[in-house]
Formats: sequence, structure tokens, C-alpha cells
Amino acid sequence: MGKKTGIIKNIIDQSMVNYLLDYYNKLPKADNGLRINADTLIDQDFNNRFKDKMQNIINKDLPGSICHCTIYSDYAPGGIHSDGYIEAKEKYPLANTILIPLVSEFQQNATIIFNESSEKAITFNEDTGLGAKGIRSYEQEKLPEGEGVSTNFLSTYLNHLKVDTLPFTVDSVLYWSVGSALYWPRERFHVSANFPKNTERKAVVILTNEN
Repeated sequence: MGKKTGIIKNIIDQSMVNYLLDYYNKLPKADNGLRINADTLIDQDFNNRFKDKMQNIINKDLPGSICHCTIYSDYAPGGIHSDGYIEAKEKYPLANTILIPLVSEFQQNATIIFNESSEKAITFNEDTGLGAKGIRSYEQEKLPEGEGVSTNFLSTYLNHLKVDTLPFTVDSVLYWSVGSALYWPRERFHVSANFPKNTERKAVVILTNEN
């Protein structure tokens, strides 16, 4: 399978969903202003068993080696960003971002994938009204000039962003389904669609590199 965008239905069953939710509850957490993150520390030797478990799940359908895995709970929609390298290019080429919803109360939860990309991890949160929320290690950049996304699309999916236009073109709107995997190339810009306050949603996000 090439570097495409899509959904793999039912990549994990409900017992694995429950396992990951229980695992999330046991992990230390950090609040970034939009979500509560629990890093699974898959890069640590003591966690090889968990890493192998997740690796076996994704490699049934997608190639790539896991380099990062976080389980998180959103309480507000995030901004536009890419999941590229942080400071220096990684040893192996970027592969996919894989998002597996674990809880999704709002039926229209979705992630928007754009065609534009950056191999470096950057965000436009400051320029889109989110300030430093959701930012830990991503570099803030100015929003490029131009038009691409329609006003209707903005009002339907992205009305949490304080913009009149966006200089991006939409590849996909990937709707959440518990236990299914949403995937896209790590360098692609993407953003959460808006969702109502006080609705629970949790997911595991996996970043991979080419083997």
C-alpha cells in the first residue's frame, strides 16, 4: 500500500479498545491546552511488549515501523499541523500517521486531511486563533496567503478556527469510528473538525517511519 489517505475498518476489536482505555488510565498524563496526552513510551526497552502488540496490529494493513504512540483525550478541537520531524530529520523516511478512535460520542467527529505538506512538524495555531494551545514541540509558522477551502467548508467543519479563508485544498474528510484506523502521510497538514463541548472522545495516535 502506497502513501495514501483512508480508513481501515475494525482494525481492533472492542476488547483491544478496552485494553487501550485501561492502559490510558494507568499512564502519566500532560495537558497541552486542548487535550490530555498519555505518552506510551514505546521507545523505552521496558515497553517492547506493548510496542510489538501495536506493531502487529498496524502491519496487518499498513507497512512501517512505529516511532511514537500516544493515547489522548480531547476536550477541544486542535489546529492545523503536520506530524513531521521535530528538530532534525529522522533516521528513516516519514511514513504514516494512524489514528484509532477509542471513544467517540459525537457522531460527526472527523479529521480533515489537506493535500499540502511539510516534513518538519509545524503548526499555524497562532495565526488561526488558538495561540499556543496544543503546542509542545511543533514550530509555529505564519499562515500562507491564498484561498483554497470554501467558506461553506469552513463553517461546516472548521468554525473553531478564527479565519476567513485557508490556503489549503482538502484531500479527505475522515469520519471517526471506534476501532477503525484513519491514516495519512505524516507530512500532510491535517486538523480536527469542530465538535461540541462536553462530549467524550479518546484515540490512540501512532507515527511510523518507513522500514
